[in-house]
Amino acid sequence: MSSNCRLSLLGRRSRRQWLHLIVFTTAVLFVYVVVSRALNCSNTQSVIRDWSVYPVDTPVFQHNQTVVSDSALRHQIGKEEFQHVAFLKVHKTASSTVTNIIQRFGWKRHLNFILPSSSPNLISQNESITEKNILHMDKDETFDILCNHVLYDQRQFSKYLPKDTVYIGIVREPFAQFVSSVYYYKFKWSVPYLTRLPNNAPIKYLLQNPKQYEPKRCENSFTKNRMSVDFGLPKELFYTTDRKKILPYLRKLHTEFKLVMIKEYFDESLILLRRLLGWNIQDIIYVKMNSFNYVARVSYRDRHLHKQHSFLDYCLYNYFLQVFWRQVRQQGEDFHTEVSYFRQLRSAIEDFCLEMKKNSALHRTVFEAKETEFHSNFIIDKDICGLLMLNEVEFSTQLKWRQFPHLRIRGNRI
Repeated sequence: MSSNCRLSLLGRRSRRQWLHLIVFTTAVLFVYVVVSRALNCSNTQSVIRDWSVYPVDTPVFQHNQTVVSDSALRHQIGKEEFQHVAFLKVHKTASSTVTNIIQRFGWKRHLNFILPSSSPNLISQNESITEKNILHMDKDETFDILCNHVLYDQRQFSKYLPKDTVYIGIVREPFAQFVSSVYYYKFKWSVPYLTRLPNNAPIKYLLQNPKQYEPKRCENSFTKNRMSVDFGLPKELFYTTDRKKILPYLRKLHTEFKLVMIKEYFDESLILLRRLLGWNIQDIIYVKMNSFNYVARVSYRDRHLHKQHSFLDYCLYNYFLQVFWRQVRQQGEDFHTEVSYFRQLRSAIEDFCLEMKKNSALHRTVFEAKETEFHSNFIIDKDICGLLMLNEVEFSTQLKWRQFPHLRIRGNRI
């Protein structure tokens, strides 16, 4: 056999071997992907429970209406629920959604709220609680909850709230919070200093000319260190970039707030909140509130300028982001499983409520979530859906009417 023939045969044999190797490797990878997906699907399905929608008058609903009592569930969790809560409602951080959760909790238990005296939902944008900006209870009654906009001042808060009050806050990535504020307060609320900005590039013009647009007093601005304003940081800190001067106050806040939620990790924050307060999982179900759709034009330079513009907010956010993850690491192994389960449950309930809002024929149905390791059996009906989708102005008004019946005006809000 000639040398050319041998080389040809060897080449064919080599190509055949390579082809077999490729086919074998492909088959192995295919099996691996299929098995991995099956395992992942199994892990996901392990936290999906039997959720059903029943007509109110069916025997199935009547039979499953009560399975495990709330007190039994709290015993299972290991603590009684806290009912004295101060939530610092920070601007444009998903705080309206949290406010609805807390208002719904207090409404169900007939708790007393600190409520604004002259606005449906706003105690103050530029000061803390005073004798004049809230409605006062009878002398023999006490307040339980605070969750409307007001600047934080621990001394003022403690004058009106019980000693065992749990303080909760929330923060958001500073640039995202800033952009949201610009568009929300310029285009929805027409705040004067923001309406002067060009409509086509408000972020760019504000950050390049802050002295031309920003109010002189920090508490009058919605767009410069607003989270730090809401948290009541001392005014002298707004004019420094010395972290050594800023850090002591952040540590002080850490001792006063049991939890500062992170908007970017909202569901994780709510599970921490539930565990901290000993609440039930149905207490923290939510439908997103007060969202404002916009398309922002931003650049890398805008982000860079904003770090100088709102330096204090970055310090605040980064500090409590570290604290947050430390708290998450201290949770048990079931924490992330509960977060995953909660996301699925919440999404299913939101879909049910939104569909009920569109279709009046569904008003005679209920959503049932059967008992799991995370909650007792509970239902969501038309009334609960109504509360879930009640905005903060409407909810605050309803709370005022119940706490102070004499303020109610027939057929109108206060």
